[in-house]
Amino acid sequence: MVMTPERWKVVKRIFQSAVELSPSERVAFVSEACAEDPELRSEVESLISSHSRADTSVLTAVVNDAAHEILDDEAESFLGQQVGPFKITARIGSGGMGEVFLAQDTRLGRKVALKLLKGEYTKDEDRLRRFQQEARAVSALNHPNILTLYDIGQVDSLHFMATEYV
Repeated sequence: MVMTPERWKVVKRIFQSAVELSPSERVAFVSEACAEDPELRSEVESLISSHSRADTSVLTAVVNDAAHEILDDEAESFLGQQVGPFKITARIGSGGMGEVFLAQDTRLGRKVALKLLKGEYTKDEDRLRRFQQEARAVSALNHPNILTLYDIGQVDSLHFMATEYV
């Protein structure tokens, strides 16, 4: 069937009424409103489905943005802090297990990349073991394309790894 302006008004009216209902009420409402017209029902259900996906996508995007803002604020709180002999000066980036900062090694006067294990992983023995394995693996290798590991340690509940800054 061709979508005329009059037909669109009917689809729009049913759709707008349906989305104001709870999902369980919505099915019965659309069935009744479109009882004699399967094409109308199909159009309305398609719009409802798109609307639901859009709401979920927008909600996911908003939640992700809020989470990144919180993590960015948390990471920013490390700026200027001392972690062992390392004074944090800037944030470089983040990964699956931690945040990476530019820091100054106060003992040797050199810049380092300081990887801090995320707080939620410090109580997870498996994550701690993986963090330590990563350090052992890096320290066992010597190649121009692999970072040199300078230090690994823990200050209070904060676990860190210091590597050359490239």
